[in-house]
Amino acid sequence: MTNATRYRPKPIVLLIGILIAPIVSADAEEPGNSLRYQQHALTHSGDARRGRELFFHEKLTKCSVCHKINASGRETGPDLSVIGGKFDRPHLIESLLEPSRQIVEGFRTTVCVLNNGRIVSGVVKDRTEISISLIDVDGKIQILPLAEIDERRESDISLMPDGLEKQLTPEQFTDLIAFLETCRNGKGTPGSQIAGGITLPDGFRIETVATGLTGCTAIEATPDGRVLICEQTGTLRVVKGGELLAKPALTLPVEAYWERGLIGVTIAPDFPRTPYIYVCYVAKQPYPHHRVSRFTMKHDVADSASERLLLEGDDQRELGGKVPAGHQGGALHFGPDGKLYIAIGEQTAGEPSQRLDTFQGKLLRINADGSLPEDNPFYEEASGKYRAIWARGLRNPFTFAFRQSDGLMCINDIGGNKFEEINVGVAGGNYGWPLSEGPTDDSRFCSPIFSYKAASVCGGDFVDRNSPWPDGFREQYFFADYIHGWIQFLDPKRPHRSERFASGLRNIVDLRFAADGSLYVLLRNAWVIDDKFPSETGSLLRISQ
Repeated sequence: MTNATRYRPKPIVLLIGILIAPIVSADAEEPGNSLRYQQHALTHSGDARRGRELFFHEKLTKCSVCHKINASGRETGPDLSVIGGKFDRPHLIESLLEPSRQIVEGFRTTVCVLNNGRIVSGVVKDRTEISISLIDVDGKIQILPLAEIDERRESDISLMPDGLEKQLTPEQFTDLIAFLETCRNGKGTPGSQIAGGITLPDGFRIETVATGLTGCTAIEATPDGRVLICEQTGTLRVVKGGELLAKPALTLPVEAYWERGLIGVTIAPDFPRTPYIYVCYVAKQPYPHHRVSRFTMKHDVADSASERLLLEGDDQRELGGKVPAGHQGGALHFGPDGKLYIAIGEQTAGEPSQRLDTFQGKLLRINADGSLPEDNPFYEEASGKYRAIWARGLRNPFTFAFRQSDGLMCINDIGGNKFEEINVGVAGGNYGWPLSEGPTDDSRFCSPIFSYKAASVCGGDFVDRNSPWPDGFREQYFFADYIHGWIQFLDPKRPHRSERFASGLRNIVDLRFAADGSLYVLLRNAWVIDDKFPSETGSLLRISQ
């Protein structure tokens, strides 16, 4: 992954410090091993105390020449006092390995060519009618009269040079990351306190595929190796050849507040031969409501004019709820029967989950063209579009997945105050909400096959039976928790015991297995969209053997 080929998202606050004439460690790695440094820092916790010493080391890194942390250091670059609270470990690692990838506006390097041929570069700190002031790599201010400047331009190259990994050992690099993770204040949002290395079973590796994602909600892996990523703000992004493409595949006019927005994506069963993608989003006009639409995708772009509305949800203003913009659900996938299944949350209203005159709190089932299957379980009892209802009594079915070998469906239902649930999808099933939560002996309701103390169960998918993964993982159901930051798996035949696969993943929101066996993991690193929402803080990781 090189700077020449990878997309650089619009600038955000990351490290742009300078390492000046560093002393090369005798144990430093050979050049070109940045991926090794990335993986070491992703999977080892590091020592924050030693990292702090490195940050303020006057002869080795000299990071504090440009950056201030809690009033110590200088201000050539951004203040990093709370950088660990803003960005997750993949972002911090990338900012050191590829410092020119993302540079905050106001801290770009300005290059000035003077009348006498001298070239001066630095960050602009002041401008007047007759001069500009640059702070250079030594933290010194240079005042340049405008009359002496022949040429002035901004550079996309950070003051901090590439190659930090050549100056430090992997252990030192990881220590520095560990220290930056500690730079935060307050308790933060749920799950944001996760820090340290990512744990994986022996034989597996993890790498960062993309950063700078905004409010990511869901992913889908295509048979030809691409990954589609939903950004809640309405853009559908594409990862191709391991690179995040600059141009979105699609931009939709969504209501993006709290949990509303672009919240689900899937593809036609024989994609790309049938070039259809399907999305679930919350439209703003004429009122907030779910829309399930189909688009035609050509190459890496979906034609917005090709939208075919398949299903239109209810006016959320009429359904109540403590936070009506919450609990939106949004996942959608094709089942082995060729039908499209859609999960819709109950928008914190509870009671609508049991009704057959609203989509809220339901799992829906429609034909690929939007028509309604006559074998749906409530086809005779319900009327109109509500004949799409396939199961009810759900709270916030954020994700679900099918096992291709036998059609088994597992549904992740985010719980209330008691339990997170994994349920087996059953036609006509009632999962109890709000009358019941967690395990139950009530014959009216389907009891979950697995539950645990309330947190936030998110991504879920099955390992294919033909996967290159070891036998013990095949056909197992993998699921993640946003708040705990782990991935676990279970055997649906013996579901009362789950095993830990990975931990240390900050704010997981979705996961999907690709055709080549890779497990893609989407990290949101942001809570709901509100007035404190941080943009461009999400990451896509890939776990492989």
